[in-house]
Amino acid sequence: MSTGAVAGHRHVPVLLERIVDLLAPALAEPGSIVIDATLGLGGHAHALLERCPNARLIGIDRDAQARARAAERLAAFADRIDIVPAVYDELPAALAGLGVTSVQGILFDLGVSSLQLDAQERGFAYRFDGPLDMRMDQGEGPTAADVLATYDIAALT
Repeated sequence: MSTGAVAGHRHVPVLLERIVDLLAPALAEPGSIVIDATLGLGGHAHALLERCPNARLIGIDRDAQARARAAERLAAFADRIDIVPAVYDELPAALAGLGVTSVQGILFDLGVSSLQLDAQERGFAYRFDGPLDMRMDQGEGPTAADVLATYDIAALT
């Protein structure tokens, strides 16, 4: 499967309806804010924005490819979203940068996404050969191959 197909309608977010059902009551008031801390391809974000017209969404993802595809998917809600390149421990700084001091909901969909697993060139796939990259942000840090080639046994341990 190509990475283009993954970003389309074939991607099915995990527990979509249950997550929206749980978060929607907290997002009913105008100005409510929800964080999708693992934006990925924007499936959960899209469903939340669609169901909660008063909510603003802050999407966090370190993967530039995921952010770009999520922005395309969420374009109809552009006036209610902020997409931020960050990792979990940068969340307080990201919120401060947006002037956000409190939120009504947060979602962490932890794990590797199909965007990484289905793209041979990303190096996460286990069903076909590819480069051993395994970086969530391909513009930053050493590849997994670099780590294996340069770290000593103590560092690898």
